[in-house]
This record gives sequence, C-alpha cells and structure tokens, in this order.
Amino acid sequence: MSHKKQYTLLLVYPANQLRQGFLVNRDTRYQPLALGILAALTPPHWKIKLIDENFRTWRYYDADLVALTAFTSTVTRAYQIAAEYRKKGVPTVIGGIHASMMPDEAAQYVDVVVTGEAEGVWPQVIADFEQENLKPRYDGTLSPIINSPKPRRDLFHPGYIFASIQTTRGCPMDCSFCSVTAFNGRHYRFRPIEEVLDELEEIPQQYVFILDDNIVGYNTQARERAKELFEGIIRRGIKKTWISQASINFADDEEVLQLAAKAGCRMIFLGIETEGIEQLQEAGKKLNLKRGADSYNQIFKTIRKHGIAVIAGFIFGFDHDNLAAIRHRVSYIRKCKADSIQTTLLTPLPGTRLYNKFKEENRLVMTNYPDDWQRYDYADMTFAPVQMTTTEFMTLMDKEWFRIYSKWHIVLRFFRTWWGTRSLITAIWSFRSNHNYRNMAFTSRQIH
Repeated sequence: MSHKKQYTLLLVYPANQLRQGFLVNRDTRYQPLALGILAALTPPHWKIKLIDENFRTWRYYDADLVALTAFTSTVTRAYQIAAEYRKKGVPTVIGGIHASMMPDEAAQYVDVVVTGEAEGVWPQVIADFEQENLKPRYDGTLSPIINSPKPRRDLFHPGYIFASIQTTRGCPMDCSFCSVTAFNGRHYRFRPIEEVLDELEEIPQQYVFILDDNIVGYNTQARERAKELFEGIIRRGIKKTWISQASINFADDEEVLQLAAKAGCRMIFLGIETEGIEQLQEAGKKLNLKRGADSYNQIFKTIRKHGIAVIAGFIFGFDHDNLAAIRHRVSYIRKCKADSIQTTLLTPLPGTRLYNKFKEENRLVMTNYPDDWQRYDYADMTFAPVQMTTTEFMTLMDKEWFRIYSKWHIVLRFFRTWWGTRSLITAIWSFRSNHNYRNMAFTSRQIH
C-alpha cells in the first residue's frame, strides 16, 4: 500500500500595516472565509496552517506552498510576506479581489495568481504543484450555483466574536464604486439552503455575519429564497444572532422582516451613501434615486418596528461634494433615524468604474504602488477632489467626523433604538456599533 507524500500548506491572511481600520475593534474583525474554503478543498495528505494577522503578526513558518488572499488595502502586506518565501524558493499563490482585478501587478510579486472564485481551480493548483507543474495563472469561473464546501472552521482563530457565512454571491446593481460585480458577477447566485443551514448549525459562535451583498436580492425569486432561508433557521431551531447587508427594498415586505427577526436578525446594513440626487447619480444607486431621500426615515422605522436596527452607510467625496454639500450630509446624518452610522470616503478600488474613470482623468493621487494600496481603506483621500484640495477636504472631514460621532449623538441613538425596537439588546448592539465606527474614524485619522 503506497502512502502519498506529505506536504505543508501555509494560508496567510494579511493585515494592513499602516492603519488598524476594522481591526481596532474585536467585533469588527471578520473570518478569512476564502482561506477556510481553500483548506476544505485541499487533500487530506496536506498539513494546513493558517496565520491570521487579524490576531497575530506573521512570522516565518516552514511550508511547501504558501497561499495568500488580500483586499486592495492589505495587498501591500501580502506582497511583503510572499517576498520572504520567494527568497527561500517556496512557491507562493495569491487570490482574492485585488489580485483578480490586477493580475499583471500581482504576478510581479508572487509565483501564481488565481483570479475569480477559487473553488473551481484550487484542486488543479494542488495537483499541478504535486506534479511540479505549477502554472503562473489560474482563472476561476462563475458557476451557476455556488459549489462551496463547508470551510475548515477549526483553522480560524478562536478570538473571533462573529463567525462568517455566505449564502449568495453576485449583485446586479453595478454601483460605480463597488467591485462585487466584477468579481462575483451581475447574476444573483444561490447556495442550496439545506447546505447553508447545515453549516450554520455547526458554527460554534453565537454571533454570525452573513456576508451576502444583499440578503434579500432584487427580485421575487431572491426574496422568496430569503424567506425560505429564514424559515429554515426557525424550523431547525438554530438560535444564532446575526447581521447582514441589504438594499432599501429590505423594508418592502413585512413577511421578510417578520421572518428575519424571528430567525435572529439583529442588525441590517443599508448602503444609503448620500441624500443628494447628483451624488446618487454619480454612484449609480438607481434604487435609492427612485425612492428618494425622503423615504429613508420611513424605511428605517419600518425595519426597527420588527426589532432590527439599521446601520446606514454614508459616503463622502463625490464630485458634487462641496463644503455646503458635505455639511448638509452631516446635518442629515445627525437628524436621520438610522440606529447606527457608518461613514467612509469614496475609494476608487481597482475593477470599479470609478477607478477606471479617475485613472483616465489622471486624478489618482496615491499611485506609488504597491505601497500606496494600504491607503485604499476608505479612510484616506486617494484621488483629487473637484471642489477643494485634498488637504481642505481632509481637514473638513476631521471636523465633521466629530459632529457625526459625538458622544451625545451616540447616546441619543441608543435611547431611540431602544424605544423603536422595544429591545434593550438591539439598542446595546446599535450603541456598540456606533462606538466601533467612532473608534475606526478617529483611529484612522491619526495617520494622514
């Protein structure tokens, strides 16, 4: 009986070395789900080690093959770590959103680039490695149904407060600043519900972040599928508390809200982006444009009535954002009835229409790549604004963040959420969420 040769695979989840961002709070760190899926697709004669810089800094660990995944803001670090292994002749592989959008750049820093979704190509990468025949590039394709195995959760750091799970991929909306459509496609693709429920049952954490870009989708089929998922959670008695993301159409169907709340939904993130019509047009937020800013507060109220708090995401830095527009948005945010507020700066990520536009217009100012990719983390001005200088814009934002995240406003929102949801737990979640976003805004501004 022949025994297969034993190999060691090192999986690396790099962290931005310039700014803490989401890492400043323990409950805004999210598990490296993609690496857990790669581990599950790797044959049993491979020993697997995962180094997760969300919790501890990388240090050299012997391996036969090294695989890294990175966002744009963490790719600088990924390249640094890959360089250490390449010096020693250890083959390095990179995948993830940034490498998929910038494969030629990535190829300069690693031996193998995997683009797109890795499920369809990872077994081939492993087979080619074992036959000493690794190719420089593998292109993943989008399968109609997501054929993802359960991730190897035993490899994730036990310090994560939230577990992550994905039930759908893709988004038909194609917002100008979003790279989801370029990476996961414009079609809304589902995982089989029973598979999702099986995985949910096995998650050790009480709290779960459902990573779907829109948990209820944009059509009747997607909405009915979301109801089926929520009903399945209720039917199986899965007692998890979860957060997810949706569009403002989440509030359209009372049954969706009732089932989501009963299935454990505590908070939902809605990409509001802005109250301004010109800015919504820039962003390509067709649904928000159609409903109009006047409808937002009613949407928040409808959702909160079911015990679910709303995290409203707002963006600053549109071409129509002059001093008056920014101050108006901040006043709007302070008065709006959302429970928690996330604010980010418009960031032209590779693969988006926004990035292509600014590149064509020669407006990108952080272009010392790969070093400057660290600044593409939604907290820095990476392009030249139209209405003011970069310095004027950042000086203004530093003042406005203090207005948005004043302690008085955070306390006020806590009581409003408690009153609106009739749930102290939801109000506490909302308060913590606001506190976390305040932390992130203020920590990120220490380096500029």
